[in-house]
Amino acid sequence: MNAAVLKPLFATTIRDPRMGAEQMIALRWPVQALWIALSLISVVTSALVAALVQAAPMPEGDLGRMLEASPVYSSPLIFAGMQWARAVFSVFMLFWIGRALGGRGTVPEVLAVVTLLQAVSFVLVAGFTILGLFIPFVSSLGLLVFLVWWMWAVSNMLDVAHAFDSPLKAFGVMIVAIFGVLIGLSIIMGVIGGIAGGFTGAI
Repeated sequence: MNAAVLKPLFATTIRDPRMGAEQMIALRWPVQALWIALSLISVVTSALVAALVQAAPMPEGDLGRMLEASPVYSSPLIFAGMQWARAVFSVFMLFWIGRALGGRGTVPEVLAVVTLLQAVSFVLVAGFTILGLFIPFVSSLGLLVFLVWWMWAVSNMLDVAHAFDSPLKAFGVMIVAIFGVLIGLSIIMGVIGGIAGGFTGAI
């Protein structure tokens, strides 16, 4: 993975997510390298979000207390772990649900497009955030534009990975996967919290 390959791939993905997904899958990068890349992107993204939250003024009232108690503020390492788990769960949920709906994608193919999407998303959000430091309204407008682009990109990239020939079906896979990941993470965090509570009580 070098700049000579990544720069045109990123530019293509922003303009045409379908073509970006096709090119990413065609590169056939090693699965281990893709998992490492996805993990690295998740951790770096978590660090950036935690840094921004720590640097921003703390809101007053219930919102401020809620933010202080959240992992992103009080436990950045736990937050990073949660984001890594979310990324990994997303790959498998998108694979399983896509297959259940008739998709033909493999785990490496889904992993490839998810890794590319995460990388491009990080670059776009970081860019809008930096611009927002100098031109405040750009950040809010940019994030809105990014959200629309992200939904369009996910639908088209999953459509390529699973060979659906129907971005609408791919969009449905995305929606179901989001709920599946949220439920899965909630269960895991509940189990971890129960184990931690029992261990603390025993001490």
